[in-house]
Order: sequence, then C-alpha cells, then structure tokens
Amino acid sequence: LQYFKSICLVFLIWGSSLYADVIDIAIPQHNSLLPQTKIYLDDKALSLETLISQKCFQPYNKPYINIGASKKTVWLSLELTNKSQMPVRKVLVLSSALLEDIALYNGNNLNQPIYKGVSHISEKHITMYPFFEIELPPQSTYQYYLEIKSNYNPVDFGLWLVQKEHYRIQDRSHQLINLFLIGMVTALMLYSLMLSFYTNDKSYFYYSVYLLMLIYQQMTYLGLTQIYFPVWFIQLDIHLTVIKIGLLIITAALYSIHFLKITQMPFLYRGYKMIIMIALIQMTLLYLPGLYNLNIVIVTGTFFILYNLGAGIYSYHKGNKQARLFILGFGIVFVSYLFIILNALGVTSIMQDFQNILMLGTVFEAFVLSLAFTDRYTILQSEKEKSDLRFLNEFQNRTKIIENEVIKKTAQLNNALASKKLLLKEMQHRAKNNLQIILSIIRLEEDESEDKKTSEKLLTIEHKINAIAETYDLLLITDNMEEIDMKEYIESLLEDVENAYNHHGDAIEIQTDIHAKMPLKESSYVGLIINELVTNSYKYAFKAEGIIKVSLFQKNNHFLLTVEDNGTGFKRQKKESSSFGLRLIHALVYEQLGGVMEKFTNTHTKYIIRFTL
Repeated sequence: LQYFKSICLVFLIWGSSLYADVIDIAIPQHNSLLPQTKIYLDDKALSLETLISQKCFQPYNKPYINIGASKKTVWLSLELTNKSQMPVRKVLVLSSALLEDIALYNGNNLNQPIYKGVSHISEKHITMYPFFEIELPPQSTYQYYLEIKSNYNPVDFGLWLVQKEHYRIQDRSHQLINLFLIGMVTALMLYSLMLSFYTNDKSYFYYSVYLLMLIYQQMTYLGLTQIYFPVWFIQLDIHLTVIKIGLLIITAALYSIHFLKITQMPFLYRGYKMIIMIALIQMTLLYLPGLYNLNIVIVTGTFFILYNLGAGIYSYHKGNKQARLFILGFGIVFVSYLFIILNALGVTSIMQDFQNILMLGTVFEAFVLSLAFTDRYTILQSEKEKSDLRFLNEFQNRTKIIENEVIKKTAQLNNALASKKLLLKEMQHRAKNNLQIILSIIRLEEDESEDKKTSEKLLTIEHKINAIAETYDLLLITDNMEEIDMKEYIESLLEDVENAYNHHGDAIEIQTDIHAKMPLKESSYVGLIINELVTNSYKYAFKAEGIIKVSLFQKNNHFLLTVEDNGTGFKRQKKESSSFGLRLIHALVYEQLGGVMEKFTNTHTKYIIRFTL
C-alpha cells in the first residue's frame, strides 16, 4: 500500500508539471500570466523557428519582465486552452505604453503575425496599453508566441488575460485618473506662470516650463499621447526620449538656480552649469541613432536629482528659509524619480503598480511650492519690519545730526548773506556817488558854457547818465536785487526829464502805463532808450504843447515798449543818418536786448519795440 501511494504521488507531480504551463482562458485570471509562460531573451536575432527547434524557451516565475533599456528581444511562449463547451473571447494585454514592436504568432501559422506597439499604432487606438484579441473554440488548445522589443525605451511589462469590456472599463477609469492629475499639474503650471509675471520672479517661470516638460513626458509614459495625438506625432515622439529627459533636467536646474538663489553660492552654481552643459551635449549626440544610449542619460538624471536635493539642503543650512519648502516638495518627487530610474535600469518593476506616482508627487510638490509665494511675502514682511525699524532709528539719528548741521550752516549763510547785502549796498552807494560826481561836473560845465549847442549836448549826456543812476537809487531803497520795478524806475526817470525841459513854459504832458519787471542790466538799457526817445520828443516834436505816451507791458519773458507823441514827426532817413541818439537806440534794441523796433514818423512819432529776456 505504501508503495502504491508513492507511485500515485509521482504520477500526480508529473501530471501537475505537464499542465503547469497551460492557461485555461475560460477561468478568470486575476494575476499576471508571466509565471505561466516560458521566456527567452534573444540578443542574436534568431528566428522563431530556430528558437522552437532548439527548445530555447525557459520557465519564468516573476509577474513582470523588466530588462531596462536593452536592445534584446523578449520572446514569450504561452499555451492557451478552452475546456468549456462555449467559445471564449478575451484580450491579451501588455501593461506598458512604451513597447515599440510587439508581434503575436499563432503556433498553427507562424508566417502571419499580428503587430501592435507604438511603431505599429493606428488611428483607432483608444487604450493606454496594447492588446490582442484571443478567441478559442470550445475544447481547444492553441500555442502562441509573443515577440517584444524596443529600441528607444525601457522594456518593462506584465501580461494579463481579461474580458474585453472589463479591460475597456478599467482603462477608461485609469485614463480619467491620469487626465485629472495632468489637469491639476496644468492648472498649477498656469498659476506659476501668472506668478512669474506678477512677481517678476524667474523661478516661477522656469518652474512652469519644467511642469510643461514633465506633462509632455508623462503623457507619453502613461500612454495618453498614443491616444490623443496623431499617428505621425506619436511616431516622432517615441524617438525623443533623450531630448525629453534632457529638457526636464535643464528646466529643473534653471528653476532650482533661481529659487534657491544658487548664484550666491559659486561652487554650487558651477555644478548646475556643468549639469546643464552635459544635458545639452547628450541631447545633441545621444539622440543620433548610432550613438543612442538611454542608460547614460538615466545616470545623468540620477546624479542631478541627488545634486538638486543636496543643493536644497545646503541652501537651507546657509540661511535660505524658503529652501525648506523646496526640500519638502522635491523630496517627494525625488522618491518618485528614484523609482522611475530603478525601473528604467531594470532593477525593479515597482512602477507597474504605481505608474502615475510621479504625477501624484508633482501635484504635491506644486502645491507646496505654490505656498512659497505666501511664505516669501511673510519672510519679506518680517525682514521689512526689521529693516524699517533700523531705518527709522538711523533716520532719527541722522535727522538730529542734519538739523544741527542745517542750523549751523543757516547761521553761517545768514551772516554771509548779510555781509554780501551790506557789501552790495556799499558798492551801489559808491557807484551812485560816482555817477553823481560825474553829473555835478557835467552840470558845472553846462552852467559855464556859453555855447547853446554845447549846453544841449551836455544836458543830453546828463540825462543819459541820470537814467543809469536812477537804477542804483532803486537798488538802495529795495531788497530785491534781481529785478527792477519798471513802473517806479521809469516814472522817476521821466520826472527828471520833465523837470529839465518844462521850464520853458511849454504845456507838455507825459502819460505812462507801465506793468513790468526786469533785471538790472536790461532795465538800464530800457531806461536809456526811453530817455533818448522822450528827450527827442521834448526837443523836436512840439511847438508849444503836446502829449508823450510811454507804455511797457510784460507777458512771461516777452516785453512790449511803446513811446509815442502827437507832435509833428520828422523825415526818417535824414534824421536817422544824422542823430547819434537814434543810432544808440538801434544798438541797444538790436544788439543788447536782441529785439526788433518799428518806427512811425510821418504825421507824429511812434516807436514800438519788442524783445524777449
């Protein structure tokens, strides 16, 4: 009996091993089919017939196949059976959106494989993962072979056999979750972009560009690009893996440089510049078909995320308070990137169970870093309050010093100004005295002269000098030494002329309309002009009585002087050529005042003079 039990046990074990690799598709499969298949990794480009004849396939006991970024071809052998009494239709799903070339061979016809994968994608493709439809008649068994290879992306997948409708429902659910995550990251990207324009902070701008590159890379990784973009773009996109990783590194580095203020730490800044340069070189060279090597790019990415996290910790250690948010946010993404790198190197297949972990980590990171704006405002407000307090104290101290200095300097200036005014008054008084001495000498000469013409010339000279002396009289009685009140000056001047010429008993009236002020030098010129014109009117315009009108108006820097009488006038050309006085007036108007003069001398005499100061 014991011998019989041993024989039964041997036959049972042999029978179990005989049917271990046969998969009954009528029974629901909840786990990966790979432990029930046989596998061969081909690096010699052998044909399927050769593999079968040489019995190359070996049992496989893991739920996922992960050979990383390898040029090897993965061959799978699986035997499917339908022991039910009804035909069974299911789909064979490979859980990777990055597989480029997939061929399914029916063991009964090895010459007509069915092709799937990114390189053979069609416009009708609507799922994230490639799949094959399998239909087995009742009570039948078929042998199938799968050929999987990728030239530009890592090979990592599981194998599932499920109902088509169940797979479609599950796929749509995963698509919605991934689209929701991408939508959140897109919203945070736009938020960062708006913050960059609002705050004029480049770190937010580079972060928004980094998020854009990440969204693009993740849409391909999750299989959304293969669904929602045209075939020509998908075929191009699958070749851009090196460029996409390079752009991620560059934009993340630029963001970190500005957010952590790395330029203030030269040795870290040099490291970031070296990383950016390496990424640019890899994007240029390793993209070429003959030089393509994804593993080198992955190693660069590994070094970058370690360097980036270390830079954040160092920046915080150096007093950058905002670096704590960077460490928290990037720390989560760091773990996600580490899983992706290990997966791409073929170390683990953890990403098969958490394919959208990077998007989840990025959403968390973006939320944390979006708080940086508020955090930065709080830090700046605190620093501003401290700075304002220091400034206020310094301002008060400086104000006291300045007030004391101002009081001291004001006293010195007042003393200097008083001395200057006293000196000017003394100079003006002496100038007036000198002019009065000259006038006295001229008057003595006039009184002693018996020649009428000589007396008249001396009188004319006296009036000219007196016109200048009047300005000094005004300066002595007024505090304004910059401008002369022309009304007071001209009326005083005309009064002297009137006293000198009305002693003959002539009834000559002088009318004035003066509204102007001007500097001392120009007022002397105007006084000489008026003195000469009025004197000429007294001497030549009237026989017995008459009226002389003098007006001066000012509009801003423009002046209008009019001197006229109602006398007899004179012949213009003869008078101008023979009168020294009129030549003096011409010189004063055109050369000294830079003005113009109009003359009317036919029926009466009228001079209109315009000038600008």
